[in-house]
Amino acid sequence: MPVPSPCIKVCALDPATGWCVGCGRSAREIAGWSRLDEDDQLAVLETLPSRRASLANIAPPPMDCATCGACSGRSAAAA
Repeated sequence: MPVPSPCIKVCALDPATGWCVGCGRSAREIAGWSRLDEDDQLAVLETLPSRRASLANIAPPPMDCATCGACSGRSAAAA
């Protein structure tokens, strides 16, 4: 039986770890998922809970509100 992809459509790699902040996989694991055999896919899945826990403890980079204005509800173009 095929192992479903753990992708949750939140695709962004954390620069410190190289792991996707959504699913916890590395870029190499994401790109090669469909070519991994079932045992290798299951091995990757076993690592994901601890990776996601590690990612949750990493502070996001500070926002530069002067650039995008998202924090204040305005856009930089409207400023």
